[in-house]
Amino acid sequence: MKTKTLGIVLGIAALSTVGAYFALSRGTKTADFEPGAPFLPELSTKAGSIDRIELERGATKIELVRDGVVWRLSSSDGYPARFEEIKGLVSGVSSLKTDQKMTAQKDRQTELALAWPDGGGRAARARLLAGNETVADIILGEERANPRAQFVRREAEDQCWRVLGSVLVEIEPRRWVDAELLAIPEGEVRAVFVNGLHISSTESPEGKISYQVVENSPLVMATDYEWTSSRSAVAQRTLPSWLSRLELDDVRRAKVGGVSGGAIDPALSPEFDMVRGTLKINAVRDGDAVWISFDAKAKDGAPSAAEINAKKKYPGDPYVPDWKDFAAKHTGWQYKLPLWKLNSLEEASKTPIASEKPTDPTAPTVVPSPG
Repeated sequence: MKTKTLGIVLGIAALSTVGAYFALSRGTKTADFEPGAPFLPELSTKAGSIDRIELERGATKIELVRDGVVWRLSSSDGYPARFEEIKGLVSGVSSLKTDQKMTAQKDRQTELALAWPDGGGRAARARLLAGNETVADIILGEERANPRAQFVRREAEDQCWRVLGSVLVEIEPRRWVDAELLAIPEGEVRAVFVNGLHISSTESPEGKISYQVVENSPLVMATDYEWTSSRSAVAQRTLPSWLSRLELDDVRRAKVGGVSGGAIDPALSPEFDMVRGTLKINAVRDGDAVWISFDAKAKDGAPSAAEINAKKKYPGDPYVPDWKDFAAKHTGWQYKLPLWKLNSLEEASKTPIASEKPTDPTAPTVVPSPG
């Protein structure tokens, strides 16, 4: 055989070897797998027995545990979790269908985002257990759009696969619980008290609500904080609507008989007087985070909120909670404020800068000496 011809043959053979090494032809049935078959057939018969789920991505891990008929986020002190989200995860994992056999070489797993442990957060690990039995333990990697597919492997094996379907592993606690705390409708708040500032409302003959700062109000406690006109204006503009959308980033149990994280910060703890109830925010700083708890009370003889609440169709729509139920549900818990909600509190309550502090007209003028 001529040298040139031999080179061509060897080149074709090498390409064929690489192709077979990385992926078998779609639709080819082998002794190892059948395209379209469930990737985790054992899960289909045991899905109803799953009572613990462990999810990891990067350095973060969350754990969900079934407590009787209620699922709880045990990594957040057992706060109730949303069953719909858990059902969706288990269903998503069990519906993965084998499509292609990929590399089995450990040093190539990074290419598919299947290396584990993975401090970079590209890969995710999902472990589903029933009692002490591990029903599924898989590493989930990169996704593909057309067809909808994902690279995956069993944690105990180096063999990688492409499967049809995909599973998004959400590692933020707020994704697994009811993150919406409140969505108070416009006009429900009638007054706000915070750190010595009193913001009150007036209603026009047409029913429009407006807010203004009450000067020298006797209803607020004395405070050493100095509200400048600019800070008061920010608070007047932002605080009456602060409860219109209040969500959590994380949740934890408060200490028995108090709050965790230190002393309550009055600058971040407004009290809201509403048509149907009162709500006091108790904010504490814990490192870079701010956690809040609630003191909620219903008002006797308040008008019904049924007409308002009948309009709520989707999460985020305005509604008025039953304040007794709200207090019972949230007592004993602290909620980590999302940064965007914290910013609006901090902006209104920042310590006044020197240029904003009122000057004393009777104070002597200090003239700098020459030189």
